[in-house]
Amino acid sequence: MRHALSYVLALAATAVLAGATSLLAIREWAADLPPDVLGTLGARRDPLTGCHPAPDEAIIRRVLARVDGDALDRAVGRWLADRRSKALPTKGLCAVAVDGKSLRGVARADGWKIHLLAALDHTTSSVLAQLDVGEKTNEITCFQPLLDTIAGLAGAVVTSDAMHTQRKHADYLVTDRSAHYIVIVKGNQKKLRQQLKSLPWRQIPLQGRTRESGHGRGEIRRVSRSLP
Repeated sequence: MRHALSYVLALAATAVLAGATSLLAIREWAADLPPDVLGTLGARRDPLTGCHPAPDEAIIRRVLARVDGDALDRAVGRWLADRRSKALPTKGLCAVAVDGKSLRGVARADGWKIHLLAALDHTTSSVLAQLDVGEKTNEITCFQPLLDTIAGLAGAVVTSDAMHTQRKHADYLVTDRSAHYIVIVKGNQKKLRQQLKSLPWRQIPLQGRTRESGHGRGEIRRVSRSLP
């Protein structure tokens, strides 16, 4: 019985979303699915039995071992970006968040955790692209290659944490991609922080103010319009 590649990948993805943490668990989860669900995921009907068979563990292992993870990421990201462009309203700014996270429950053969840098759409919560941050590099060097894979950043607002408060990132977004950015300036960038503190904030009109509590801290956000 031949199974479509998209069917095996869909089974693996949905099984992991359902809590499967091993190849055997993926196989057992797939074997327990109703026939109509297997058909929806792309299973072919067996011409002899009329059933929608689930692939065995060996097939799932071979597919996941041979598939190009980066190519799959790019394909899924492009598909999500296309759906995003059709779903979002034409007016107003769209926002993309860049953030890195270490994956739970997975590691490389040498024991190192897998760390991904991802670009997330604020409105739809779709992951538009993600990049494996290797052991010999860091998130800063992966920032531009990650966003290079996303088309249509012109006019978008890119947000990131303090690690990416870098001049080269700002130049790339504004000059190369015609995008906007919101970054965080902390005390470790003393010169830049002092320049910002010296601005005449009392003379800049306040557009909005919010106050929230979370993650063990209180945050006050103010939005001010820059001087002409």
